[in-house]
Amino acid sequence: MWRLVNRTPYAAERTWLRDHSGHHVWVVAVKATYVVRGDGRVCLADEQIPPLLAPEYRGDPGRSSLVYEVDLADAKPGTDIILNASAYAPGNKPQGEVRVGLRIGDLQKILVVRGDRIWEPNLLKGVSPSAPKPFSSLPIIYERAWGGLDTSSSNPRMHRMEGRNPVGCGFATSSALLVGRPVPNVAYPGDDALSHPAGFGAIASHWSPRRECWGTFDEAWARKRKPLLPLDYSPQALMCSPADQRPTGYLRGGERVRMVHMTPAGLLDFELPKVDLRFQTRFGSRRIEHDARLYTVVIEPDEARLLMTWHTALPCHQDAEALDETLISEAKRAHAS
Repeated sequence: MWRLVNRTPYAAERTWLRDHSGHHVWVVAVKATYVVRGDGRVCLADEQIPPLLAPEYRGDPGRSSLVYEVDLADAKPGTDIILNASAYAPGNKPQGEVRVGLRIGDLQKILVVRGDRIWEPNLLKGVSPSAPKPFSSLPIIYERAWGGLDTSSSNPRMHRMEGRNPVGCGFATSSALLVGRPVPNVAYPGDDALSHPAGFGAIASHWSPRRECWGTFDEAWARKRKPLLPLDYSPQALMCSPADQRPTGYLRGGERVRMVHMTPAGLLDFELPKVDLRFQTRFGSRRIEHDARLYTVVIEPDEARLLMTWHTALPCHQDAEALDETLISEAKRAHAS
């Protein structure tokens, strides 16, 4: 009962969830791990990483940024594109500032990465950044982007947090508190005031704007809905990519990926593999065929790795106990071997 028969070279896992109305949903995730060569060839990796049952952080979940979101979740309204990367100075010649760029299909995003700086006193502005130290490479992580929390007051009620990036740097209730502290390394072009969190990585579920999408957990919810999600829940809560890093709808594979200054070579150009997965779920003698959508694309140039996760959700209502197995097969494979 509730078996997976996986006839693909990829890793797969399953679980049961309840939808917004409390009905059972059979969720299956298939995750493919690829090696991305410097010449743009994409090859299936020998080791296939299994779908995640829980999120993974860089350190303590409350004090570090999210690396990978859970793969077995409810239906997403689109594909998440996540990039775990570093900035590299062109020609391995240390520089104080490097522009990095990501393009997938029609989507394009540019960030500026600067070397380490500190806030210095400024008579006109209160504080201003020192000159950036030249660097050869720097990780593009939210710990190095604008954000953070201010716990300088002896009164806990006066503590403040930047909800969009609680683990960052540069946030304070007073500019005087910033003197001698690190200036964010990662920013958007033109954001000289350093007032917007910037990054390519995943956004944790308890950060804004995801946090607000979960809905209202008040007394009315506790009386009438618990343990179901609130009525004002939005599926956008499941999207962990930055809002400016999401395609319209779902990626299908075959999209061209281009990254600038995020590898020592300076340019990485490749194509997402095209994978056609088929699912057949058996309830006794009854069989249902269903498809999957590409939910998550994670690109990790430092590891020469690409992760692609497909997701299918089958509403089962009262048939959960009758579900025997899901057969996973691949109709067509268009990646290099």
